[in-house]
Amino acid sequence: MENIIENQIVKTSISLEEYIPLKVLIDRKDEPIKNLSYLKDKTSLLEIAVGITSGFIKRITLLLCKEYDVCDSKLKIGVYETGDLKVSDELKNICCYFKTYVHEDGVRIAISEEKVFKYAKMDRLYVGLSNLGSIVEICLCQLTPNEVNHIKNELDYQ
Repeated sequence: MENIIENQIVKTSISLEEYIPLKVLIDRKDEPIKNLSYLKDKTSLLEIAVGITSGFIKRITLLLCKEYDVCDSKLKIGVYETGDLKVSDELKNICCYFKTYVHEDGVRIAISEEKVFKYAKMDRLYVGLSNLGSIVEICLCQLTPNEVNHIKNELDYQ
């Protein structure tokens, strides 16, 4: 179950690294982290690093993704609340569905076929939540052409 802490300002940045399609960093105070893994078979893996005591997201890393599509459209986001997100998922989450959609100006990582009830908006990062509060997708908007090309290239190399 996730909790949105409203009216919190969160700053994100993107790290473009070889062999890693996407890494989003969130500026936080130093705190030990635990990694939550969302995986499908041995072909797709998303890690979300959260503070051990706070539960706030510090980093999101797409390490592997076998299934992806490149879309010729802009990324559209539904209903959202601006704020910070406290995450309390399991350490290891097995996904039956895992697909990445690369748009002209963003990326959507769907880790469930469940419909998004609402998004938690943190700067350019949107975390899609189900009606029960589980994470079902991660979206990153307002990407530069260079960032989009990096994601496409790294997904192609996998």
